[in-house]
Parts: sequence; structure tokens; C-alpha cells
Amino acid sequence: MKKRAILLVVSLLLAIACLTGCAKEDNPKPTESTGASLKIMFVVTGNLGGGTNNDDVNKALNDYVTKAGGSVDTYECNMDTSVYETTLKQAAESGNYDLIVTGFGTMAEPVQNTAAQYADQKFLIFDTSIDYTDGKNPNIISVQVNQNHGAFMAGVLAALLTKSGVEGTNDANAIGFVGAMESVAVVDCLIGYIEGAKYVDETIDVQYAFVGNHNDSALTKEMALTQNQAGADVIYGVSQSDLAVADAALEKNFYAICSDADDAKTIEATSKDTANHIVTSVIKDYYNMVYPILEKIGNGEAEFGKHISISYADGGVKLARNEYFDAILPEEVKAKFEEIEKKIINGEIEVDSAYNATAEKIQEIKASASGK
Repeated sequence: MKKRAILLVVSLLLAIACLTGCAKEDNPKPTESTGASLKIMFVVTGNLGGGTNNDDVNKALNDYVTKAGGSVDTYECNMDTSVYETTLKQAAESGNYDLIVTGFGTMAEPVQNTAAQYADQKFLIFDTSIDYTDGKNPNIISVQVNQNHGAFMAGVLAALLTKSGVEGTNDANAIGFVGAMESVAVVDCLIGYIEGAKYVDETIDVQYAFVGNHNDSALTKEMALTQNQAGADVIYGVSQSDLAVADAALEKNFYAICSDADDAKTIEATSKDTANHIVTSVIKDYYNMVYPILEKIGNGEAEFGKHISISYADGGVKLARNEYFDAILPEEVKAKFEEIEKKIINGEIEVDSAYNATAEKIQEIKASASGK
């Protein structure tokens, strides 16, 4: 057995042992019950700490057991895809968990494979969807916000800003998009972004590129600089390295749209100048993506074998509005943005999604990105 596998088994056994023999010092006795207590294993694709999306989910899990009772154990996979399915299967095989929680598209296949082998084990996977056709995966709940709607509004904002004439924009009718990889989730954002920009101006040129991973900040910045050289003065970064787009925006005096967290507020303490070039961030609410489902599971109201979508109107995804948003955008741009936003909230605008579009439809939308 390889050393890594041995360490994985030992770590997981220690976590399981803690369920049966260790007191949970960090989880006080519940002060109010929101449902049944749950023993939860959180299989983290990456790491905890540093204010990541996984941290928001971890807080939701711990807040639930604090109120309702139970425990949360975690295993951090450090983005090592080779241990994803092994970890899930070992947790399921133990029989010690009421619920195994994990997230993101890279976990979809490992979760489905594990759920098929352990039919009595319940799973919750966030920020992706699962195939439920023909009664498949009856022991999984998947949940996702309508991120394509947030990306649509990012495209709207980018198109309005590039045409506004504010300092930092140019005469080229072009905006950009730098995505981590050409996964369904990232393409979902690209589709929304293109459609939002085209809603404002059919002739706008939406340049796009994919880095191939989430971690290459240097290449992310290089791609953003290349798009800026080709005329893009507002560029949306969909990646864990999205701040590299903001670095490029600072260097060449254009604007970035970031993702997942309010990056302008995050970076302002160390680089106020960089924050001044982040017009907004598209933020997915991971805490409220997960916590309400835990309550439904605890109350016996959850329907496994189904996918849950949280709309823009319900706050599943939003664009950060802070002092940088207010300082960069003219009032007429804000007013037009809010007018279109109301239509999204009211369901007056339909936005395509990579999760249910055919390959031909996705290609059609990509082809429409270039200016006319």
C-alpha cells in the first residue's frame, strides 16, 4: 500500500474514532433544536481556512450541530482528485455518518459511484448537479445556485461599463472572460456572461479564454493582459486565481470582475489600489446553499434523489455592491443595471445554462461571443 493511502486510512480512522470516543470541545450543547442531531462527515475537496467557500460550508455544518446536536468531522483532500472517491467510500463503509457532505463538479462522479455502492448512506453535494433520471441516485441531494444568472448580470455590468466612457475604459467595444478550466461550471458562467453582455449590446466583442486549472495565477494574469491588449477593458475572472485578473487591471488600468467572494473588500487592506480596479464580484452564498437543506434533513422533510436550485431572486447569487462599485459606476449605469436586474428577479429574462444545454447550443452561444 502506498504511503499516501496509508496516511489516508489512518486519518479517516482517527476521525471515525473521534465520533465514538472523543468529546467535541468546539461544539457546545445545543441551545435550540432545529431538527434531529446529525453525525456529518465533510469531505473537503481542497482545504479549510483562509475564508474559502469550503469554510462557509463548514460554518453552516457546525452551526447546525451546535443548534440541533451531532458532530462534524472533516477530511481535507488538498485538491488531490486521486483520493476523492477513496475517501468517500471509506466514510460510507464506516457506517458512522448520517450524512456525507462534499461539493463541486469534480466530486459529482465520485459521489455517484460511492452512492451506488452504499445505498443506505445519505449524501449532500453542493455547487453542482447530479443525474437523477430513471430513479438514479436516490440517496443524494444536490444543490446549486443559479450562477448563470449572476454571470448574466456580470455581463450586463461589463457591457454597460465599457460603453460608459469612465476613466479606465477605451473606445473598443470589447470585454473579457478568463475561466479556470472548460468545466461545466465555468462554461455555465461564460454562457451567462455572454448572454448578459449581448442583452445590452449585440455587437459587443466578448473575448474568452481558459487557463486549464484554478492555481496558475501567472497564466491567468497573462491571459487577462492579452485580452486587454485586444481591447477588453472589463474582464471577468472565474477562478480561484481571479485576483490575478485584478492585478492585471491595476497594472494596465482597466477593470476586473471577480468571483465567489467580495474580493475588493478582501484585498483592500493590503492593496487599496487593486481594490479600486475591482468593480464587483459575483458571490455565491455557500452558507445558505447548505444550511436550509441540513434543517430539512434534520426535520425529515428533505427529498433525496432530487436537485435543488436557488434563484437569483432568493439570494443564491449576488453581485457585490460596495464603495468601489459606487465610485466606479456612473449613476446612469447603476440605474440601467438595476432595471435589468429587476427583470432577472421577476423571471422576465431567460438565461441558458451549460447544465441543461446541448453541446450544439453551447457552441452556438460561444460563437455569438465575437463582435458583429
